[in-house]
Amino acid sequence: MNIRQEQPKDYQEVENLTREAFWNVYRPGCTEHYVLNQYRTSPDFIPELDLVMEEDGMIIGHVMFSKAEITLDDGTPYPSWTFGPISIHPDYKRKGYGLKLLQYALEKAKEMGIGLLQMEGNIEFYRHAGFDLASKLNIHYHAEPRESEVPYFLAQELIPGYWGRREGTYCPPSGYFVADQHPEAFEAYEASFPQKQEAFQDGQLPQFCQSCGMPLTRIEDCGTNADGSTNFDYCHYCYKDGKFLQDCTMDEMIEHCAQFVGEVNKGLPQPITKEEYIGQMKMYFPQLKRWRKTLDVSNDEVMNVNPALAGVKELIAQMADNLPIAYISSVDQEGFPWTKAMLAPRKREGIKTFYFTTNTFSLRVAHYKANPKASIYFCDAEGFKGIMLRGTMEVLTDAASKEMIWHDGDEQYYPGGVTDPNYCVLKFTATDGRFYSNFYPRSFVIE
Repeated sequence: MNIRQEQPKDYQEVENLTREAFWNVYRPGCTEHYVLNQYRTSPDFIPELDLVMEEDGMIIGHVMFSKAEITLDDGTPYPSWTFGPISIHPDYKRKGYGLKLLQYALEKAKEMGIGLLQMEGNIEFYRHAGFDLASKLNIHYHAEPRESEVPYFLAQELIPGYWGRREGTYCPPSGYFVADQHPEAFEAYEASFPQKQEAFQDGQLPQFCQSCGMPLTRIEDCGTNADGSTNFDYCHYCYKDGKFLQDCTMDEMIEHCAQFVGEVNKGLPQPITKEEYIGQMKMYFPQLKRWRKTLDVSNDEVMNVNPALAGVKELIAQMADNLPIAYISSVDQEGFPWTKAMLAPRKREGIKTFYFTTNTFSLRVAHYKANPKASIYFCDAEGFKGIMLRGTMEVLTDAASKEMIWHDGDEQYYPGGVTDPNYCVLKFTATDGRFYSNFYPRSFVIE
């Protein structure tokens, strides 16, 4: 048995292995092989922990690791990590190979300074590698009620004390949703493999309609594709012959589903009101594929036409241009977030790039030089709206950049004028964001 780093020549073999290992395991069919295919180019991908296991010259196992984040209760991001898919060839399952591969990878991760891992999986297997319910560490799963003890959401501190007594919420990295975000690309990729039959089977995670949230437990519950085949993502009330049966927004779907709160209450120990049910759906529905496709914005056109995000681009621009204060955050060497109130950005390019002035010798600049990860936040307290943009911060000291945003009167801050060595420019480039209004948050990405 040999464990080594994956090489480009292994890619096709490993993706086929991953597909065989996960087919119909957690859901009808699988998407893990496409996640792996796309993830290798992600900035969150960790090549040193992209490992294959060989037996008699054949690759029989694979695991990959990724950077991740936990959102603390005060809204700040906290660095963490995750892993998966971890794949073992069906002929070698239940023989101890998966545990050996994982234990090797965990030791290597610990040596690299990785302090905390969380993932989704079967606790009966992963407990042997030191994992337990994430709720025991006060880490909540984004798609489940906060008070839930989610049996498939697991975590482990590799470095004792790394997480401490914090509390926060974890959402898998966006790269794990790539098949949902780009269904046509996934279907084209899947078509390059030999055809396999999708099916419901024992042991799968609960499946829900990705439009209305209805449980899917039988073929009869499912909708149909244009060719008449079963569609395992949507129920027969929402999807038929490759088309949605309702032309509606997410909020309209929520209002429609709210009338069935009586049926929902039949399965609950304590009944909930219609208003409480609507509140729960507003938190849950943005995670469903039909609505996530529109809420994860990848270009200006989608942002402009999506009713759930109508006006958000303009709102970001308006708040950046009119609010006197913006808040910027950096990460120190110990992984703690630092937030500071700043004067509004001097210049912006759309909603992707923002420029601020600051002191070259400030602590903030030192943070960004060591770790460019950053966020900026605009808050309209009167309108009870907030917008957070996440991305990277560059420290610019070239003459052109300094001239670009210099204002008359800045000499009061920088007596040496535009060439003052303590004057520099912060250039923030956004990758994604999250905004809060009307009592619930929505997310989007920016390309």
